Amino acid sequence: MKIENSFDVPLPVEQTWDLLLDIQRVAPCLPGAELLETIDGDAYRGKVSVKLGPMAVTFQGIARFESKDPVARRANVKASGNETKGRGGAQAKVDFALTPAPGSGTRVKIDTDLNLNGAVAQYGRASGMISDIAQQLVDKFAEALKLQIQADAARAVPAAAPAPTPSASPAATVAAAAALPPPRQPAPAKPISATELLIGALKRRFRRWIASLRGRAPEDRR
Repeated sequence: MKIENSFDVPLPVEQTWDLLLDIQRVAPCLPGAELLETIDGDAYRGKVSVKLGPMAVTFQGIARFESKDPVARRANVKASGNETKGRGGAQAKVDFALTPAPGSGTRVKIDTDLNLNGAVAQYGRASGMISDIAQQLVDKFAEALKLQIQADAARAVPAAAPAPTPSASPAATVAAAAALPPPRQPAPAKPISATELLIGALKRRFRRWIASLRGRAPEDRR
């Protein structure tokens, strides 16, 4: 199935390109995702956890950059993964394209060709629902990425701390170092709530349905 998504990043295209290629930085922004291993400069092993009520489902797999075009700001990623308990798997080819957005930001367009197999393939029958869920994940990723950018900017200009002088005591030196902000530690990945995503997808479809009714003539609504 084909899925199209997009999101905006509050950085110029050049900086956004560098940021999105830094997988170790951006992986924690994807809900439920955890980077397990950097295989080489273009391949990564990771997992995604989904929580559906009391049941947790985990997918593990590998994503690899098939191509990168730093001039056109385009990249292609091929990913595949399997559910750890053998309930099925997924393969995806993903194309990313970056273009300038109004102001000084960047619009990131994502085209995904997704194939499901095994027990999880039953969800493929509702491709429209999957598209809505995918957009929610992209929105959550974009929101987390924006917060990370804001936090990085704040750490780049920390409050001035008194610099220790050559004659400063060890205690004063320790106090000055303590005044600096601690390095940010990535939070452990939390499983995605499939129930929350499903409810969100239903809301999106309902809003589209209402919008379509408003665009019709009264006799067309019968």
